[in-house]
Amino acid sequence: MFRGGVVLYVCAVIALAACASSEVATPVDATEVDAEADAPTDAEIDACAPAAELCNGRDEDCDTEIDEDFPTLGDTCMAGSGACVASGVFECDEAGTGVRCSAMPGDGGAETCNGINDDCDAETDEGFGLGVLCDGPDADLCDEGMVVCAAAGGGTTCSDTTADSVETCNGVNDDCDGATDEGFDLGMMCDGGDSDACIEGVIQCAPGGGTQCSDTTTSTVETCNGVDDDCRNGIDDGFAVGGACAVGVGACLRSGQYVCNGAGNGVQCNVTQGTPTAETCGDGIDQDCNGSDATCPTNDLASGAINISAGGTFTVDLTAARNNQDYSGTFCGSTGGRDVYYTFTLPAAEVVYVDTFGSSFDTVVRIFAGSCTALGAHQVCVDDQCSGAQSQGALQLAAGTYCLVLDQYSSSQTSGNASLTFTRGGRTGTTITTPGTATVNGTTVGGTNVSTATCTSFATGPDVGYWFTVCPSTTRTVAASTCTTATSWDTVLYLEKAPSATDLACNDDGPSPCGSASPIRLSSFTGGAAAGPGLFWLIVDGYNGASGAYALSYTIN
Repeated sequence: MFRGGVVLYVCAVIALAACASSEVATPVDATEVDAEADAPTDAEIDACAPAAELCNGRDEDCDTEIDEDFPTLGDTCMAGSGACVASGVFECDEAGTGVRCSAMPGDGGAETCNGINDDCDAETDEGFGLGVLCDGPDADLCDEGMVVCAAAGGGTTCSDTTADSVETCNGVNDDCDGATDEGFDLGMMCDGGDSDACIEGVIQCAPGGGTQCSDTTTSTVETCNGVDDDCRNGIDDGFAVGGACAVGVGACLRSGQYVCNGAGNGVQCNVTQGTPTAETCGDGIDQDCNGSDATCPTNDLASGAINISAGGTFTVDLTAARNNQDYSGTFCGSTGGRDVYYTFTLPAAEVVYVDTFGSSFDTVVRIFAGSCTALGAHQVCVDDQCSGAQSQGALQLAAGTYCLVLDQYSSSQTSGNASLTFTRGGRTGTTITTPGTATVNGTTVGGTNVSTATCTSFATGPDVGYWFTVCPSTTRTVAASTCTTATSWDTVLYLEKAPSATDLACNDDGPSPCGSASPIRLSSFTGGAAAGPGLFWLIVDGYNGASGAYALSYTIN
């Protein structure tokens, strides 16, 4: 290209030539125009016919400017890319319709990662995955950088230069390995800080990246309930569940195993002791479950009968005595129950009295002739006197040995405290009915002097006795008299309670006219008091050895 006046000159020459010919000239490169060519004449300029301006070093539009429509013409330009780039200037193209760069690109080489288009293909560092996220050489798997060209060698490197991202327990995948909070056993069952060993929570993340157990329950204390409450050492540890146990003693003893009690704070035996039954002594069995076999009463067996010949009150406990004999049949008192034996001997015929007042059960008294080891004829059975369950009775027996059996009414009796009163009347006599009023006739002739009155020391004649019994808490008022025509001798009357010889009432020579006629002085008294229980005698005696027939009138209320 030419610059300055040369160009203008060439354009002028070309313009003139264009204007002088009707044909369009072939484009000519301005470089080919001789700078020293003759300038167009004015006539040539005036003869120019304007046309569209082309890029060809001519003034087609006759404005005295050449290629003015192509302002970049002659500017510096680059051709190719990357390592193939070449420098040139813009020049008219072959058609003259535009400009082109005169530079010719070089041949490219293999592409390397260096920020240069080494293979001159319009792409730089293609094929190296630049910008792709990547993980550096740390131990985690987190893509914290991207692929970039290495500083040297034409290769690539990762821009991640961070330190290792360590996995912590926080709900985040800190080390980018595809798993969150791995290695912390999250969700596994665990026990909290209580004192039991129960797995009542799960492992969960704690503030700070560590772990903790979600169990915040209080300590579960072991109770006796068939459950391992504290989750250690098994069910009901600390309690003797299943161990052997026993309750009760004697016949009530039952064996079982310990089980939890209702409150859960201890154990109890799972059996109930047996029900005590009436004790039988001397059999080696503790039927009443008091810890020992009862000692038999001394007179539990016939061979141990107690001698009560002297009379008195005798106590005994029949609770554990044996039931020695079934007395069913003609005897009173059902079949009888537990019993004990007494024996007595009468040297002569005599009235005897018995009662069981003060005993704690329904008593029966049976008297047999003979010894207790060889019972003879049954003499009497006494049961339920004085409107109660106790026994009272009197009878006259011949001289001899007798066995008295103190018995329970039946085997259903459970109490056994007994009190037996045995009184010898000291004489024979005749029973009279109380209460009541009667007159009896008799005689003292041929009799003996058995009793002595306290109202006179001369009651030395033969005497006759009449006996009756009085119940407990009862007092009988007695009045008696021999003041009748049937009595013709000097009598003495008195009232006694056996075995005492002290008179409860006594009269010799009753009030006039009964006791004032001599030598017939009869007797009478009123207001005698017979307070029971006991055996009482109303006695007709003779003054100074007198005797005879009599008529005795009495009232007992």
